[in-house]
Amino acid sequence: MKKAIVENICCEGCAEHVKHIFENIYGIKDVKVSVDDSSVTYHGYISKRIIETALEGTNYKLIRIEKI
Repeated sequence: MKKAIVENICCEGCAEHVKHIFENIYGIKDVKVSVDDSSVTYHGYISKRIIETALEGTNYKLIRIEKI
């Protein structure tokens, strides 16, 4: 499982939008978004660049990815 820290997740609406973005990335599954710490947990082996590309054009920015 991995944890992506994403800037600007500030409410449940943002969380749903980010969850939808991550769920549409091929190879990612079991997506959970936390407003409390602006994070997304998921299973998958996706490069940082693919996530950054998926977030392009939104108000969200990938800060880092951590293994948990």
